[in-house]
Amino acid sequence: MLGKRNLPGFAGLLVGLPSLMIIAIDPMFAMYIALGAIALGIAGLAISKNDVPGSIGLMCGVSTIVRILYQHLHMSPLNHIEYLVLLAVIGYGFAIANECIGISNIKDLNQLKSQLGLARLHKIYGRVETVLFLTISAICITEPLKLLAFDLPSTVPPPPGILQPPLIAYPTVFWHTFIGGILPFGLFLVKVIPAFGNKDAIFKYGMVLGPIGFVAWTLAYFTSLIDYFFLVVPGLPMIFTPPPLVLPNMPWAIATSVAIGLILFLYAKTFNARATGTGITPKTHGVALILHGVSFGYETAAKELVGAPVLYKYVYPYTYKSLDKLSIFLGLDIEALKKMDVNEALELYMKKCASIGMAEQIKVKWTSADSFSVESINCSTAAVRSKIPKEEIKGSICPWALLAASLFNKLTGKDLEISASEFNEIGARTELKVKDARA
Repeated sequence: MLGKRNLPGFAGLLVGLPSLMIIAIDPMFAMYIALGAIALGIAGLAISKNDVPGSIGLMCGVSTIVRILYQHLHMSPLNHIEYLVLLAVIGYGFAIANECIGISNIKDLNQLKSQLGLARLHKIYGRVETVLFLTISAICITEPLKLLAFDLPSTVPPPPGILQPPLIAYPTVFWHTFIGGILPFGLFLVKVIPAFGNKDAIFKYGMVLGPIGFVAWTLAYFTSLIDYFFLVVPGLPMIFTPPPLVLPNMPWAIATSVAIGLILFLYAKTFNARATGTGITPKTHGVALILHGVSFGYETAAKELVGAPVLYKYVYPYTYKSLDKLSIFLGLDIEALKKMDVNEALELYMKKCASIGMAEQIKVKWTSADSFSVESINCSTAAVRSKIPKEEIKGSICPWALLAASLFNKLTGKDLEISASEFNEIGARTELKVKDARA
């Protein structure tokens, strides 16, 4: 979701984009603007680590400074095209890694929900490839505009008898512009927009959205390489083309992307194994999944037989009794928690709950003086809910919210009203309200 936390990132994006064109007027002024975009981008990422606009603004600022450095080193502007190709090579490597993660769970994407390490890196890789794709797109859009507005009017016409057609007339440029530019950009938006901030869409439509994004990358990537290695590197008419600095030929570029993708994929598998190893064992995890499914059945049956009030009177107090044992398992001392502020105690307790490997993150957020929410993100037990019809879990309460309510009651002695949890594909969000206002 977008909000005030994203303002620095959007400001960085709005500042970074003009810097790509202002470089043609005043490179020094463009550098100052680029530094501002980088600062705003970093601020946006500091406030929200998932700030994609801030990341794009930061990359636009970096790209402007790279172009200025090329000028100060008296390098050809065409070296900047190699810089874009290098970004594409790295970005396509991340796209390959993400596609490998998806293919490794192609039978059932729900398996990712119980592989927290793999799911976490799948999300990070996706953000990196998105930022790189949109950054390259922004540069490729602003570059022709800069060319038309500032470069072409001052270009010296070729001598008589020398034919120099417009760049768009070259076949590689034409196909890269449309097949590798406009079409992939549209396809990539088809992937990104439904999944942005929509937890359900990621898993519901992942088998479709993932390949669409990879096809977009593939079209843009290969037309870029063909355009660069078969047009730019051999040399344009009337333009001196320097030899490539990093990527000597197209096979080398492709091999580099494949290597990056495989290394990132293998790292993700290793990271997932370590993340699982530091948490509960797979056997215990399986038992927890089964018990989670059983608890939904008991909860539904109890509501139908005796009504919801009984749950508040008997289920929650029973959870309090098991709290001390669970706290010992988590390495926490209830008496020490009682000495802390309630907010800090809840946050610490939820972090410890997440550390056992059943959820990537459990967030506690106060929405008013007497109400707060508990949200689980990438909860592995979501794999159970995916197999249960929605009508059967309607009105149920997430176990993490029950534990938070239990701790709050034990620390303050106050009762809570718990709303039915809002379940999604990777977790749940539950609203809790104190019956009498917090002191």
